[in-house]
Amino acid sequence: MKGTLLAFIFAATPALADAPPALQPTRDVDITYKVPVGANNMALLQRLRFSASLHKQRVDLPTSGNWVVMDYGAHRMSMIRDESKEIVDMPAPETAAASGFVRVGPDMVAGLACTEWRTRDTRGAETEACYTNDGVLLQARNESAVMMQAVTVRFDAQNETVFALPAGYTHTTP
Repeated sequence: MKGTLLAFIFAATPALADAPPALQPTRDVDITYKVPVGANNMALLQRLRFSASLHKQRVDLPTSGNWVVMDYGAHRMSMIRDESKEIVDMPAPETAAASGFVRVGPDMVAGLACTEWRTRDTRGAETEACYTNDGVLLQARNESAVMMQAVTVRFDAQNETVFALPAGYTHTTP
């Protein structure tokens, strides 16, 4: 599950210094990431959608029926489990301490231009993240491997129902 949550962790938590990149999309976007797992070049696909007007993000985890909604305006995160009809409500992760971003240079991922930035992830490990000028994370990697990489990016208006929590589900807290 650690790898499957990288998309929203990178979008939700880094703090910066020195003219940082935009860390959240400035417009609606629908991204599919390839998240490598195990050996033999295996990977899972993970979908992330962001609504700029709602200031919400949805991450569909590769495991069937589990998804996360980040409500940045309310500082809330909800993990939805469709099979058990349960919503686990919790505060959104706190912003990490400022560790700075260092511009590495230009790159191209999924047909889009981005800028590579060297930084530290939420655990303090050195990471390189490639962001578009409008705040879309296209790739993240550590010193040994790509952790996630966008394979499709569509700048389409996102319907607000995509971010709505299901009615009738039981709400719990961790």
